[in-house]
Amino acid sequence: MSNILGFAAARKTARAELLAAWLDGGEIRVYSGARPATTDTAVTTQTLLVTFAIPDPSGEVANGVLTGNAIAAALIAETGFATWARAVDSATGAVFDADVGTPGSGALLQLDSLNLVQGGYCTVTSFTVTER
Repeated sequence: MSNILGFAAARKTARAELLAAWLDGGEIRVYSGARPATTDTAVTTQTLLVTFAIPDPSGEVANGVLTGNAIAAALIAETGFATWARAVDSATGAVFDADVGTPGSGALLQLDSLNLVQGGYCTVTSFTVTER
């Protein structure tokens, strides 16, 4: 038995639009260390490497796909290897956790590098969420 849902196209788009609204004016926080078990689990021993400001509006939605608008490069706060990210809304409430990767990796959040060095800048090269 499968627990995977397949939504109708209109529902996928509605879900992506809701997600986009949650993200408007929020942040994407990139961490090193183990990803928590759930998005509701507090960050503990993980190190916050870089924080990106999400623009408002956060992106464009078409056919159930949220394509993030351009996100400004951000100053790297700590040196480390990026392993995951948490998106928060404008009130800093957790929205989702996501994988990170480099361009072409297929990760939800793609960065110019995963090896981050304090004092340098990091760039988001792709931020795309596809409703299934």
